[in-house]
Amino acid sequence: MKAVILASGIGSRLMPLTKEVPKCLLTINSKTILESELEMLTSCGIDKVIITTGHLHSKVEDHLSNHYAGLAVTLVENKQYASTNYIYSLWLAKDFIDEDIILLHGDMVFDTLLLEKLIQSSFDNGVLVNEEVPPPEKDFKALVDGKLVKKIGVEVTGRNAFFCAPVYKVSLNAFSKWMAEIDRFVAQGNSTCYAEDALNNLLGDIELRATFYDKEFCMEIDTIQDLATAREYYAQHQHKLS
Repeated sequence: MKAVILASGIGSRLMPLTKEVPKCLLTINSKTILESELEMLTSCGIDKVIITTGHLHSKVEDHLSNHYAGLAVTLVENKQYASTNYIYSLWLAKDFIDEDIILLHGDMVFDTLLLEKLIQSSFDNGVLVNEEVPPPEKDFKALVDGKLVKKIGVEVTGRNAFFCAPVYKVSLNAFSKWMAEIDRFVAQGNSTCYAEDALNNLLGDIELRATFYDKEFCMEIDTIQDLATAREYYAQHQHKLS
């Protein structure tokens, strides 16, 4: 199993912090977000990682060479990061994905237990879902029927719409189908949407199951307030990102 970390974006809502530092290299509890993610992945036995970059690519590259020289990391640079979304970054990485993957955004902070729960789940394709917290307005929601995810998006609403953290387990077979749909999007010039928009077209064919959680910490760092919230949480609970 490989991991794919999507870390190409500008992080505009975190300006001015991300003017000189890519979002994935912002620190929480003395570790960068990227360091936290890589340590969680390696602790779960995943030592092959693909990272898509864009904004401040060289800083990510330098950071990895200085701290993770022994890790099998493949960098895939999206030079069109300013005019595309991560659907295009994922499309650029397709030739490096030849086995089942863990796919996550490069701005996720969460408990290692959640990654373990996702990897150890009995189904081939899964995503983290929390049905206990109020669905956040700015983040992904999943429309869930039983345990089957029927749709993912920021605008998803309804009684069965729950917070969806973009941390996925995806089989190679499902990823191949997803990539074929992304190919179609890119060929049509549609590279500014979410990769989940392509995935949604396949959820009648691909069984994507919710890996439910409730008490474990998990959030996406999109804004300065998000960053402050995460830092406060780890300071108060004396956790270490690992």
